[in-house]
Amino acid sequence: VARPLSGVMQTIAPHPLLVHYSDEELKGMKQAVNQLYLDAMRKIFNEQCSMFNVQCSMSNVQCSMFIDPQLYNIPVAVGDRSTTIQDVSAALQGTRFPVEGDAVRLFLQWGKDLPAQHLDMDLSCYVLTDTDSYVCSYFNLSPAGCRHSGDIQRIPDLVGTAEYIELSLPELLAAGARRVVFTCNAYTAGALQPNLMVGWMSAEHPMTVSDETGVAYDPSTVQHMVRISEPNLSKGLIFGVLDVAAREITWLEMPFDGQTVQSISPQTIDTFLRRLRAKPTIGQVLSIKAEAQHFGLVDSPDQADEAYTLLWAQNSAQVSRLLL
Repeated sequence: VARPLSGVMQTIAPHPLLVHYSDEELKGMKQAVNQLYLDAMRKIFNEQCSMFNVQCSMSNVQCSMFIDPQLYNIPVAVGDRSTTIQDVSAALQGTRFPVEGDAVRLFLQWGKDLPAQHLDMDLSCYVLTDTDSYVCSYFNLSPAGCRHSGDIQRIPDLVGTAEYIELSLPELLAAGARRVVFTCNAYTAGALQPNLMVGWMSAEHPMTVSDETGVAYDPSTVQHMVRISEPNLSKGLIFGVLDVAAREITWLEMPFDGQTVQSISPQTIDTFLRRLRAKPTIGQVLSIKAEAQHFGLVDSPDQADEAYTLLWAQNSAQVSRLLL
């Protein structure tokens, strides 16, 4: 799957000659491409010589660097494009977020500042086990490990509305769930609305939806949220995948055509995740920088001459300067 400049994700069939190679040979090809990229980055860093490094050498003190462990979960965005607005929180596609506690709440919010009208958006999740699958959506509100807030087909005047799904990790594990795919759909004819927001949060604090006052929740519990800006993006969007056993969520931006969650392909999702997992990470690139420029790695940003944190990675301009 690939997203061209048009912004609409396309599925590309494998080249027919690939059938002549073994799985090990195909794996070796991907590793060789990754190594080519990492070697190029190593050469760039070797050729760089900043005044800061010169000062460290003159003072006979080894420079130090801190790399946030979370940066090893963020793939380098080579060839990835985004059509969402990440003005609340930011993440590159493929970023993995650890789940805090035994419960997580998905949410879909829309309609704020619009007049009252019929505007039906749907939040769903697709639960995959080793042998089967099931859906939590407006037509199946309480399957194992999932609790849907209920179907909303109209928005109140100006304040907006929301749907949410609460996931219980212990219950999902007991049901044999392997992955949970997060999706939103525009059931009303047309595309996803420009002021639609999706994301997930900790389920420790309640979330309320009112026709009079709108949507209320503790903003500090939101782990990731984006606004969908493109009016012609698609009928649906896969925005995350929960690995139940690993207790981590992978951020995706994977549009799909279909009015309900049942139209998505688990095989396509698995392929997309494997591609993201195979990419070099920002943490790997920073480790190469540290090695090439003779920086020692330390365990705390307070001890480091250069500190690369998750907050730093959320600034796309800073990341671009490092990688380019």
